[in-house]
Amino acid sequence: MQCEPEESQSFQMQALEIPDLGKDFDPKKPPVNGEEYLMHMLYERKRCPVVVTKRSDKITNESAASSCSGIQGTPSPPPSPMKCLFPTPEWQQTQSSSFKEARSRISAIRRELKVHKYDESIEPPLTTDIEQWLHFCRDQEPLLSTLLRLSQSDLELLLEMQSHWLKNDPQKNTEPSTSASTSIALHGSDAWLARWLYATLATLHMPLEPNVYSTLRSVARACLELRNQLQPEEEHYATPYNLIITIIVNVFGQADLAAYL
Repeated sequence: MQCEPEESQSFQMQALEIPDLGKDFDPKKPPVNGEEYLMHMLYERKRCPVVVTKRSDKITNESAASSCSGIQGTPSPPPSPMKCLFPTPEWQQTQSSSFKEARSRISAIRRELKVHKYDESIEPPLTTDIEQWLHFCRDQEPLLSTLLRLSQSDLELLLEMQSHWLKNDPQKNTEPSTSASTSIALHGSDAWLARWLYATLATLHMPLEPNVYSTLRSVARACLELRNQLQPEEEHYATPYNLIITIIVNVFGQADLAAYL
């Protein structure tokens, strides 16, 4: 939170000069420096659906309360007897290294944006309405130009919503999956959720608060339960679940869940 004397500086930051999107600007071309990321953010902001609203303290407080109350003491699912669904140690190492590299690149981009005096606090806040977030994530790719404008509290709230979507919680998800079973299918129709989970985890600021680790463990448990529903002949469907579990275990330090890998 900024102090009062800095308020005038925040208004000056809104006047940060961003190069115009000229004829040569290609939104499909990956940005290579902070200036180009600012241009992409400007482009995405103009295209972003109108789902902006002032942050609701009621929603935020309810979300934080559910994070602290509904997860504590939750038993872990039994280990799957089908070892064919487990990832190999080599695969885990490769995926963990790739994820850490992605986080390092994002940190470097943030540092460069800071040099350019970009401050996400000048961005209009995204909605805290869960149904609107659900529509947004289903319809939009998790672009860095979107994720880098989110504060840590926004990212934590987004992760909390994703945890509930994984469990298909009717209180949080007003449009449950239309598949034959009500389970989420990260390997199929709900692959968008796997992409957003990966991107959100890659963008979180460290260190994390204890309640965020609780949410991470809830995400891992949900992925374990979904993986346990697969049959031996569906082992190729286990990849997105194993990826999220591996990241939470090996990168976010939840080593006691390693027994499920």
